[in-house]
Amino acid sequence: MNKEHFLIELKIYLKPLTHQQQAFILNKYEVIFEERLAGGETEEEIAKNLGKPRGIAEEILQEFDITVPEKKLERDGWQEIQPTVSNDYQYEEIPEHPYDDDYRSYERPRHNGFVRFCQVIGVLSFNFLFMFWMIFAFIMFLFSGWLVAVIFLFSPIFGGISIFSSFNDGTMFELFFSIFLSGAGVIGLLILTPLTKFFGKVFKRYFQWNIRVLRGEI
Repeated sequence: MNKEHFLIELKIYLKPLTHQQQAFILNKYEVIFEERLAGGETEEEIAKNLGKPRGIAEEILQEFDITVPEKKLERDGWQEIQPTVSNDYQYEEIPEHPYDDDYRSYERPRHNGFVRFCQVIGVLSFNFLFMFWMIFAFIMFLFSGWLVAVIFLFSPIFGGISIFSSFNDGTMFELFFSIFLSGAGVIGLLILTPLTKFFGKVFKRYFQWNIRVLRGEI
């Protein structure tokens, strides 16, 4: 069982919980997979060590005071867990559960109008006065670096043209120098590729953070 299969099956068995509770629990196990994958384990080994998703879901549902009835598997091999709740149990009440304080963080915080105004003005001012120019400068740096690297990479073409047009000692020097520049262009591309990917990830996260602040989710 790989990571995707494990998380999908766990989500199916956690259906009695709210979407926020499911999201928090699934995120916890996704982090476990990422940490152990970084440690050298395979997805199959991690899933085997964690145990069956059904057993994990049953333990979690029991902590929420939700009884899991015994049911036979359907033809497709899946089993949907339905909660059995006593008459005096109100599912809307806040249960005493170790996940409570964490999964409530998914709820949007409530701020008054002045705090929201300060957040929006502060983020917009910071972006306009500082971050916009930093991002613009870095984009220009990457653009110029890619442009120079590509020109260097194809510089032997111009060296070859100069040889065919007029062959002499100067053209031979130009050819060998263009080959040197081509090597420098390859090295530049090898450096710029991961740097550009890293900048893209950082910019995406920063942009998402701005959206969350403007929406009042932080």
